[in-house]
Amino acid sequence: MMRKLLTIALVLVLTWAQGQEYQKYNWEEDRKITALSDDQKDLPFVYIKYHHQYEYTYEEGTGDLYLYQTEHQIIKVNNDNALARNNRIYIPMHSALELVDLQARTITKDGRTITFDKNDIKEINDEESGSGFKIFAIEGAEIGSEIEYYYTKKSYPSYFGREFYQFSEPLIDGTFLLLSPGNLEFEFKSYNGLTDINFDQAEGVNIYTLKTEDVAPLKKEEFSSYDNSRQRLEFKLSYNKASNRLLFKWKDAAQLLYDQVFIQDKEDEKLISKLISDIDLKKYNTERLKITAIEDYIKSNFYFDKNTGGQANELSFILENKIAGKIGMTKLLLNSIKSLGVDVQLVLTTSRNEIAFDGGFETYNYLEDYIIYLPKTDVYLAPYSPEFRYGMIPADLTATDGLFVTEQFVDDMPLPKAEIKTIPPLPAEDNLDKMEVGVTFNDDLTSNTITLKRSFNGYSSAFIKAVYPLIEEERKQELLKSLVKFLAVDADISTLAMAKTQFDFQTWDSPLVVDSQFDSPSFIELAGDIILFKAGELIGPQTELYQESERKTRVQNDFNREYDRTITVDIPDGYKIENLDDLIFEKKVVEGENEIYYFRSNYTLENRVLKIQVDEGYEEIYYPKEKFEAFREVINAAADWNKIVLVMSKS
Repeated sequence: MMRKLLTIALVLVLTWAQGQEYQKYNWEEDRKITALSDDQKDLPFVYIKYHHQYEYTYEEGTGDLYLYQTEHQIIKVNNDNALARNNRIYIPMHSALELVDLQARTITKDGRTITFDKNDIKEINDEESGSGFKIFAIEGAEIGSEIEYYYTKKSYPSYFGREFYQFSEPLIDGTFLLLSPGNLEFEFKSYNGLTDINFDQAEGVNIYTLKTEDVAPLKKEEFSSYDNSRQRLEFKLSYNKASNRLLFKWKDAAQLLYDQVFIQDKEDEKLISKLISDIDLKKYNTERLKITAIEDYIKSNFYFDKNTGGQANELSFILENKIAGKIGMTKLLLNSIKSLGVDVQLVLTTSRNEIAFDGGFETYNYLEDYIIYLPKTDVYLAPYSPEFRYGMIPADLTATDGLFVTEQFVDDMPLPKAEIKTIPPLPAEDNLDKMEVGVTFNDDLTSNTITLKRSFNGYSSAFIKAVYPLIEEERKQELLKSLVKFLAVDADISTLAMAKTQFDFQTWDSPLVVDSQFDSPSFIELAGDIILFKAGELIGPQTELYQESERKTRVQNDFNREYDRTITVDIPDGYKIENLDDLIFEKKVVEGENEIYYFRSNYTLENRVLKIQVDEGYEEIYYPKEKFEAFREVINAAADWNKIVLVMSKS
């Protein structure tokens, strides 16, 4: 969204009298098939070549700036799955003016070359995004073939870019080339071990190149951000010699964002005042209640459309049509809160599950998602996410940095302040999943009657609270059943109810509570006079974390969280439990004086009533890959406990 604002800044760039001609890209005409090592032959496929090229040119005559973007790949396929995955090529045409050039061929394992017929290219339009793809199939490819293609697109210039040079399979030869007119200087940053950019000049053209060889593959790992761990290159236009101006600094972004979101027009102020009067805030006696009432009204009465823009970011249109985009919803909520006299800051960041915000490199690629911050109370709001209310924003936008924009004035002129600060995650206690389980045995000892009271808050309950009042009764029951049947898919449910079915803004942060009772035979196995009771399964399914190879990426949790499980078992008359000590577990990770990850369990036994307490917590988002084993032990402790079977014999 932020990148769409850059048209405002074009006048800073298009200042250069000299035109230049686009240089057509060429490949090696008579290339021979590449010999792989024995290890590479056993892999599904190998990237022989991966080249990306950006050529910025001023067009002769008009002096308009255009971008010619080229991608060139050679992929060696070694099995059927790899062949199926790579023999169809998609060319994204979003924002492209035309496809200037396209070449594709297959070099078979015996050296024959089969050339692609351009008449076979097809177009696919995506109605939702308004853009589409060109698609074509590679003919004649077989196991052992090399699939090769390149294409060049012409588009209006983009001033920010990102390229990856590490994949799930090895890369033999990776190259990057950016050509720009002499007045336009670019800035680059390499991540995760990627080599740095080299710079040269020739005939008034800036030449930026990168070459990397034999890049080891990176496989996806659990509890990790894959893309953020890959070798990649970020780049941006940073200076225009013609105007002697540094470009696209954080302060420039702050000004653009301020002008887009903070209203400065008297007519817009009147529209906000009218909206506030419709909400009728006089019946709320605290600032927090007023803010939450405004947030609830906006999220309940205005529809968010992520694909809309233009008019949908203007208050007059939004209030009349009840629809808004990212900027529009942010503008509506921020200025409504600001009208109360509350200090507000605008924050932009990006999902850490994709690419974490790096405040040290001023690329607007990081400015994707809008957040509102109230510094007085240290509270964050998600302006266009109805399931997240006061104090809660999407988890992937926390535990990362963001650009904070603060309104300030110099000589009565708005000069917003730009700061890079960290957006903290919610503490574990705010994301508590609590279970109280009661277990009795039926007369013939073949099944159990189980009562389950499950309460949870925070991220675990946010979506349910938002959708539950809106869905049909049948789907409500399906949803409630899913919250019970995670314990036993064969549960015969006799009682099922949600303690509260309406969540207003005043009680939004209260726990969601489900009460149920069901019968199930799945926790019992009989072996003669022995009862095998699967007590471990009463905490629900658990993930077992495997790591057969050396860990390559650091731990990244979705959010901090706690689990509190109390299990009360009435032991059948005439039986005793042989292996009670199996219930005692403890695994923990301690950093300094803080216990950041833990799993522990214990029990008490009194008057034939067994009471088991199981606690689990994760109170840090990140953990170093070098210490991964300690984290894995905590995760696997829950999986191991889940396998506990209590042996009951006749006493």
